[in-house]
Amino acid sequence: MKLEEAKRAKIVKNAFLSLLLYLLPIVLMFATFYITGERPWEKKQKVQHNKQTATKNKNVNTQPQSND
Repeated sequence: MKLEEAKRAKIVKNAFLSLLLYLLPIVLMFATFYITGERPWEKKQKVQHNKQTATKNKNVNTQPQSND
């Protein structure tokens, strides 16, 4: 069964439009990161590192000290 040329063109056009709508938010997100210079994935690692350091410091400070 052959598709009519008009139907084929409409299907191709709709497929490209769907891909554009799917990729647009991703492209805009990376464009925003590039323009603003933000790198949220690096900030998350720094926050986790700071939490680990704070936890270590808290554990060190709460250990009983002996007065020899």
